[in-house]
Amino acid sequence: GYLMDINKKNYIWNTIGSTLFSFNSLFLAIIVTRINGIANAGIFSLAFSTAGIINYIALYSGRTYQIANTNEKFTDGLFILLRIITVLIAIVFSLGFVLVNNYDVYKATIVFLLCILKCIEALSDVFYGILQKQNYLYIAGESLTFKSLFALLAFAVVDIITHNLILAIAVFLFVNILFLIFFDIQQSKNRCEMNLSLNRLNLIELAQMGIYTFLFTVLIMIIMNLPKYFIDYFLNNADQGIYGILTMPATFIMMLAQFILQPSLLYLTNCKEQKDYQLFDSRVFKICITILSSLIIIIPTAYFLGVPVLQIIYGVSLEGYRLGLILIIIGSAFYAVSNILLNALVVLDNTKEQFILQVIIFALSLLVCFMLISNFGINGGVYSYATIMLLEFLIYVLFFRIRIDSLIKGSIS
Repeated sequence: GYLMDINKKNYIWNTIGSTLFSFNSLFLAIIVTRINGIANAGIFSLAFSTAGIINYIALYSGRTYQIANTNEKFTDGLFILLRIITVLIAIVFSLGFVLVNNYDVYKATIVFLLCILKCIEALSDVFYGILQKQNYLYIAGESLTFKSLFALLAFAVVDIITHNLILAIAVFLFVNILFLIFFDIQQSKNRCEMNLSLNRLNLIELAQMGIYTFLFTVLIMIIMNLPKYFIDYFLNNADQGIYGILTMPATFIMMLAQFILQPSLLYLTNCKEQKDYQLFDSRVFKICITILSSLIIIIPTAYFLGVPVLQIIYGVSLEGYRLGLILIIIGSAFYAVSNILLNALVVLDNTKEQFILQVIIFALSLLVCFMLISNFGINGGVYSYATIMLLEFLIYVLFFRIRIDSLIKGSIS
């Protein structure tokens, strides 16, 4: 009975925490647009996306390796040390990004503070991994839940009173640091061995294990946000704000995909271990069809209600962007499917190949964004997004089919 209870507790708290945490960016964007105006929302949107990329650098192929690690060589302490190193590297990258782009002090401060925030989140994540491995996932869920609520409340109150975006972000960051020090680290310390002795060879080996996953996940984050950087270069902060609002519904479709995928990952791993690739293939196919068929409801709803609802939420006029919104939703569904295939291919140990695929997509995406955004402005941003997602989709479907068919043939013969 106890195990059943703990699993239920883990599931419930993790779901609440992850959901609140995912919605944070949405709530923050609404607060900033309403209180600080559309131009500030544009700066915030670009900064938040940049911080998301920095977060992937700091996470360095993330918790999956940590949970799957049954190797005695890689202690919890080693994972913590590697995370501290990758976080420091991510901070250096953040500083470099701000300096290279030559932003004014205001914009630079917002970008840098949000990048630091995402580095703190990456530090918390390594402790969540330690807790999850010991079957204390609910504690990580509690941390995410209360941290999301307190930080968001603090941000809103400070921004409403002062109308000072930098101060509001600083307070948000401060709440995250408090949770890291007084909750995440303390809870992990009480339940696990925290031995931080350094074995350099093991550390290098651990870093090498995740290299390709790390490289292609960071590349994907950059590719997804490419239109934002071209908008930053060719257009203005207000245009960036509108593009940010239009792409917000895409986040929901990607979250839907994650919710459908997460419970299936273990099942897919088992299929692979039993070399039952036909079952593997049919489960992946089912997940993809579920996502694509959800468009039957989502597209008509978005067509009639999308623009009016977004206008009410953000208090910004979006007349003339109805088609753009539909294109973004279709694009995000394509991306959600490629993301399912991507995870399936990670289970099949195809990380190096995916890195090569992403390099090709990246080169094509640069060309697409440059041509469309310099010619069509903000609509060009929307067209770029849809085109890039279609590219990801086509290339992944093709590669996955080739890969899985060869495995099925191999297992039959």
